[in-house]
Amino acid sequence: MTVEKIIVDRETIHIQGQGAAGALEVYAFQPWEVVSAGGDLAATTTSADGHFSVTLPRFHQGRDRLYSHFRVRQGESFIPGVCYATELNGIAAYDYPFPQAHTIKGLQVHDVADAIQLGVAHAAQNLNQPTVMLSKPSETTITYQMDGQEFYFDGVFFEDFDRRVKELSSHGVTVYLILLNSAGWGGLQLEPEMRDKLIHPNYDPEGFISAFNVMSETGLAHYKAFVEFVAERYSRDDKRYGRVSGYIIGNEVDAAWIWSNAGEKSIEAFMQEYAVAVRTAFYAARKQYSQARVYVSLTHHWTLPHTENQLRTYAGRDIIEVMNRVSAEEGNFDWSVAYHPYPQDLRIPSFWNDDKAFDTLDTPLITFKNIEVLTRYMRQPHLLYEGRLRHIILSEQGLNSEETAESERIQAAAYALAYWKIVQTNGIEAFIYHAHVDHRDEFGLNLGIRRRNKASDSPNEPGTPKPVHAVFKGIDGENAEALFEDAKTVISAEHWR
Repeated sequence: MTVEKIIVDRETIHIQGQGAAGALEVYAFQPWEVVSAGGDLAATTTSADGHFSVTLPRFHQGRDRLYSHFRVRQGESFIPGVCYATELNGIAAYDYPFPQAHTIKGLQVHDVADAIQLGVAHAAQNLNQPTVMLSKPSETTITYQMDGQEFYFDGVFFEDFDRRVKELSSHGVTVYLILLNSAGWGGLQLEPEMRDKLIHPNYDPEGFISAFNVMSETGLAHYKAFVEFVAERYSRDDKRYGRVSGYIIGNEVDAAWIWSNAGEKSIEAFMQEYAVAVRTAFYAARKQYSQARVYVSLTHHWTLPHTENQLRTYAGRDIIEVMNRVSAEEGNFDWSVAYHPYPQDLRIPSFWNDDKAFDTLDTPLITFKNIEVLTRYMRQPHLLYEGRLRHIILSEQGLNSEETAESERIQAAAYALAYWKIVQTNGIEAFIYHAHVDHRDEFGLNLGIRRRNKASDSPNEPGTPKPVHAVFKGIDGENAEALFEDAKTVISAEHWR
């Protein structure tokens, strides 16, 4: 006996499976609800020949049940099998091809005009939920209705953000949003009324960013509204506000204690919650755009966790495996991977010397040195999605320089080698460099392709370009081979293979 598929179309939900002959009951649950606690009886049916099919209204009491999980009970037991939607049948408001980029070159953009002049094809932008969601309406808020509730967004913020997204996407740049949940992002003072609604209840302020609060009715409602609002705004046919094609859910979740803090949790408990956040974002984005992509965010720590405390940080490979298992058991969906193959030591750009990055599937780290391991691992049959490699982008990684000419020369050469290696690695769709400009407060690192203007009070006011800026601009053009050859005067030929 098993539930085999759950198909969602514009108005109905179809649940199909196999069971012993007899009466069946279908229950609907919210993601945070424990199955043993009951649930809402959604339908009854019978199985006469060992097969069953039941159709439910998608919308119930003003709420979209796309996000619900369904359990079929026969007698005293629930039938095993999928419980979330496995097929979305024509539900999207918009249907157009995913952008086809002419290059993998991308940037976490600070200066839009400079990024366009550099010829980037991919851009990542941070979007912090507590920055944009407000507790009450005002003359400058945008009111958004979902499931019979009103939610409020900062209209002043979005005026500026819209301009950035629109300018990038109108120049053919594929835009990805990194969705975050920080109570202190950019000096933000979170409204007290919003803390319990947005911040994870087990968040420890030792972490920079909270995990999304998706395991409570109020928390999940605000998270759904956040993603739905953004996806609706940036998926329109007319591109009124610009276009976004992909959503990176959280930041570096293997380093959860620092970058996705949900308190101390086993990887199983953490991933049950994170999988809800990823799945919810997937459904919310696909309601608007049929090809929208959602990404799991990981550091360069592959089998070596950041700390020995297994309740605070996890191995990236384990995140992939648990995510794959949970999504397959509950209803597989098209999640993707956003990896960060920084050098072994973020302060040292000479990644070719990394001594914990091996050409093996159980390597401690995956850095620029052994980036091919990532796609090789993801090509294993059990990790494919409907027979194909899941989408993989490199969404944040950079190379440090000190304030010397020699270190900046090494940075430029290191970028050339990293780019060359990634181009050779089939299956990586974007190489989004971090950072555009050195940042005063980034742990002493100078990752930018531009120096910061130290005369400014801003922590990352753009200053003069470094040598890597010119390499970045030409790396995918007619002078690419000359740039590679120049880099070989800094990095010996043995590393170019």
